[in-house]
Amino acid sequence: MYEPGVGNGPAVRADYERRYVEFWPAGVATSGWFLCASCGNTVIVRRVLPRCMLCGERLWERAQGSGASASTAV
Repeated sequence: MYEPGVGNGPAVRADYERRYVEFWPAGVATSGWFLCASCGNTVIVRRVLPRCMLCGERLWERAQGSGASASTAV
């Protein structure tokens, strides 16, 4: 039987949120460091996310400040 606040429910949820990676589509107005979801190309965006200049992919992953992938950074 599940009871709210009992057990390790929140710890599992916190672990899941750390592994979650948000993808950003090309054409979105934003700024920051992004990695191509397909080839890993890094770009610094100041206005609108472009398509990847190397492979043409339209999905991006927000990178940590130095260009490291959010999914691999610890």
